[in-house]
Amino acid sequence: MKQSLRLGTVSGIPVGLNWGLLVIALIYLTSLATGFLPSAAPGSTTGAYWIVATLGVGLFFASILAHELGHSIVAQREGIQVRAITLWLLGGIAEIEKEAPSPGAELRIAAAGPAVSIALAGVFAGVGYALAAAFGSSLFATMLVWLGLVNGVLALFNLIPAAPLDGGRILAAFLWWRTGNPHLARARAALAGQAFGGIVLAVGTLMLLDGSGFWLLILGWFLMGGATAERRRAQLFEAAAHSSVAEVMAPLAAPTDGAVTVAGLLAMGAGTNNAAYPVRGIDGTVVGLVPASVLRSRDARRNAGVPASQLVVPWTSFVGARTDERLAAVVDRFREADASHALVYDPSGRQVGYVGLSQLATLTR
Repeated sequence: MKQSLRLGTVSGIPVGLNWGLLVIALIYLTSLATGFLPSAAPGSTTGAYWIVATLGVGLFFASILAHELGHSIVAQREGIQVRAITLWLLGGIAEIEKEAPSPGAELRIAAAGPAVSIALAGVFAGVGYALAAAFGSSLFATMLVWLGLVNGVLALFNLIPAAPLDGGRILAAFLWWRTGNPHLARARAALAGQAFGGIVLAVGTLMLLDGSGFWLLILGWFLMGGATAERRRAQLFEAAAHSSVAEVMAPLAAPTDGAVTVAGLLAMGAGTNNAAYPVRGIDGTVVGLVPASVLRSRDARRNAGVPASQLVVPWTSFVGARTDERLAAVVDRFREADASHALVYDPSGRQVGYVGLSQLATLTR
């Protein structure tokens, strides 16, 4: 997820927020300052309610950050890099670079976030009740008890066994341990997530009829989208584990000059032979290639006069692969390098083809 504002770095992980966080922050702030706090702790001034509500919302989002840091720090200890943590409309996202290497690691990473939230729930609620017992009920103590409640709810909700929730990843770890197949385990956990997301969407739709349920619709949409993406990725990894690079790679055509237009490439049969076209630069060296998917796109004929040099994917965007490799290794390489194309070499070191995400997508059809 794109960060709209970078906040800093924690444990080497860039932390930021997305603009959507401001929307939910305003809703929480208004609800606390004008609803929950005046009702639970009457007698304070309007200004006091807004000040304490602002502090409470700030601590709430700090709690979400702590939850994601729980996942991230454990992932780092398992040897997995974390690209970023982003706070957004529905909470937080830790962008973990690759899948866990074992069921135990999957379990530890998934459980770390809810464990942090449960600990925070106990601390906030415990301090709040202790302050109320020692000094009488107060606005600040009420806010701390609220923080304990929402952290507890956050932990319990995340423990629902449905991906992409943490409970879904715990379920995947258990299924992986039982079956020995991580991809099948993750696909089943994602299927549970699709079912749960559908239920949330249905309930939100029914509640929308009487004017409520909007946020359930948003949540259900997020859960369905996340679970669907995770299921497709798991299915892709499962298919890639049984396929070789040679089986799915597209061939390379003869190099062409960068001044040749899209119309010229199409006239040579580009886009119909599933081949990629290497493109020569001004000095005559091949600088990259135009993938077949680009030439098969709807915009290809519309951009008939565009030179091939403007459509070329440079070599810096490629990872390497061998014809005798399993495709699963290339999928891992894509994720680690944040790349979308692989240049394929035969055992003699000759460039013979390429693999792009478009080829990988056909594996799960």
